[in-house]
Amino acid sequence: PLAVRIAGARLAGRRGWSLGHLAAILGDQHRRLDELSTGDLAVRAGFAVGYARLPDDARALFRRLGLLDVGDVAGWVAAAMLDVPVEEAQEHLETLVDARLLDVGGVDATGRLRYRFHDLLRLYARERCFEEEPESWLAALTRAFGAWLAVAEHVAEHVPGPCYAAIHGTAPRWPLPTAISAAALRDPAAWFDAEWPALVAAIGQACDLGLDEFAWDLAGCLEKYFDVRVMTAEWQAVHERALRLCRTTGNRLGEAVLTRGLVELTTWTSASPSGTAMATLHERSRRLLTMFEELGEPRGMADALVNCAWALVAEGDPDEALAVAGRALELARDHDHLGGQARARHMMGVACGHARADAAIEHLTHALQLARELGNPRFEATAMQFLGAAHCAAGHLDSGHDLLVASLTMCHARGDRYAEAFSLLYLAKLYAALEDPRARPAAEAVLSVSRRHGMPHHLADALKVLGDLDLAAGRYASATLRLEESVQVWRSRGWTSFLAETLRSLGRAHAGTGDTAAAVRAWTEARKLFEELSDTAGTAEVTTLLEQAGATR
Repeated sequence: PLAVRIAGARLAGRRGWSLGHLAAILGDQHRRLDELSTGDLAVRAGFAVGYARLPDDARALFRRLGLLDVGDVAGWVAAAMLDVPVEEAQEHLETLVDARLLDVGGVDATGRLRYRFHDLLRLYARERCFEEEPESWLAALTRAFGAWLAVAEHVAEHVPGPCYAAIHGTAPRWPLPTAISAAALRDPAAWFDAEWPALVAAIGQACDLGLDEFAWDLAGCLEKYFDVRVMTAEWQAVHERALRLCRTTGNRLGEAVLTRGLVELTTWTSASPSGTAMATLHERSRRLLTMFEELGEPRGMADALVNCAWALVAEGDPDEALAVAGRALELARDHDHLGGQARARHMMGVACGHARADAAIEHLTHALQLARELGNPRFEATAMQFLGAAHCAAGHLDSGHDLLVASLTMCHARGDRYAEAFSLLYLAKLYAALEDPRARPAAEAVLSVSRRHGMPHHLADALKVLGDLDLAAGRYASATLRLEESVQVWRSRGWTSFLAETLRSLGRAHAGTGDTAAAVRAWTEARKLFEELSDTAGTAEVTTLLEQAGATR
């Protein structure tokens, strides 16, 4: 209210000022407290009265909390800044609340109170800290970062996201009571729900201060959470900012870990019009492998090798993919990287594909067992999805269906939209093969989720399923529209087998509309791709279609 009164008085005394002019002046936080004064009224002076009445430790906590760019904080962060036990910090926080210099912002997922500043009070507190503690304010700030990192790295291990190796740096952790982590571990994702804005703000401050070890390690702790919550924009922004700092400071380990996360992110959520997402994956994963080799980090090497294997499958070389995934499995076994073993086994199952369904089932069964041993329900659901698909390919339709439904139930219960869409997609494919009417609504659901959350692979696959369903129903115009969009996305993915199969269907759709020339173009390209894949059955089928259309090679 005092600030509003002063702003009004300044406007009243300066008839030439517009509201926009005053807003611009007050928009500069470095000048804001200076500008909020008129006559004998000043916001700073009002704050100074309350500040001067505080006990010494409460004053110190007030000053140091003002350093943080976060919206609100838990009491244990305050304890780190003051370097005292949590219970003692809690008493000082309540003193600040009683003095109306701090507000209670609610209760977080662990049941602890959170505290927040009014923006003007934060500016005053920061001003006092820089003036009164010129030599020690940075140490207080880094203790807060260390407290966040101590909890985040522990809790992140229990968020059921990607099974990459947990690789951390040398930033000092501030020791917290085990009760703090124990409370967070009761629901790791809920802890990140409450804390991620503060972590992102801390990463930004660490970057501004050149604290690369804090920046990259905190960013890495957020990877699995952002992945499960499909928070791709936040993930990319945080990683790219910390990565720029690591490159500037020459922090190679931080650069490698953040690059690994960005490879995961951009591969599965990017639909770049320049195309070749999977070729880009291969190139970046090879570079990542070199980085981890130079760092002597075999767990990171295993992670990079599995990524290389994914790209090899997409490019149509499953045998080489199987060999590369086997090398990743050996590295992961030798260095106790259980998540790496699970990913490698999973990749070996993918590389075996439908052509070697029995071998795929063996590898994927191992992957499922490892996921359960790891205690990662997200990867467990993923292994069940692929195992269900492999059982369907082997003709075990009942067991395949049961696995897919079980994985869908797990994903839905956790609110994991990405994994849920995958389960629905393979159920849609199974229902389509069985001419079950549930195929269309399942595929439509995947289409909706994939558009909303930016999942290009799922999008292209769902469009292919729906296009084939339209073909079977004789709706050739609708099939053409869906399949053309699917082809466009598959081109951006750079996944040869999916593109070839979709082009084959697109040719049939064009033929159904009477556009023989377009059908021939689609089938000609499909035949070339099937030949590159050494897919004799696909090549023969498309050749027959071309001959029936009167086309020659």
